Amino acid sequence: MIVRLIRVWVKQDSIAAFEAATKLNHVGSLNEPGVLRFDVLRKPDEPGVYLLYEVYASEQAAEEHKQTEHYQVWKEAVAQMMARARESETLAVVAPTQESGWRAVR
Repeated sequence: MIVRLIRVWVKQDSIAAFEAATKLNHVGSLNEPGVLRFDVLRKPDEPGVYLLYEVYASEQAAEEHKQTEHYQVWKEAVAQMMARARESETLAVVAPTQESGWRAVR
């Protein structure tokens, strides 16, 4: 299992459109068998600052996610909404070690 943290900075005039597009990507992602969690979080005191918290069963599942239609649609849709480039960090899992401890309720 791996965790990816994606930090996103969105232009102020694009917040509503970004959230709409990202919610669609969230739903599509949770339908992928290798996606255990896909949380979309926003900083309450900094409008336009988001964290995508993604947990995958494997590195292969993370790569397969990037090939899905819903991800490609999201990536294209939000490209011009970014105030700056996204930042991604990959983390190794220490606990929980069972998929059931991560899997989002569907």
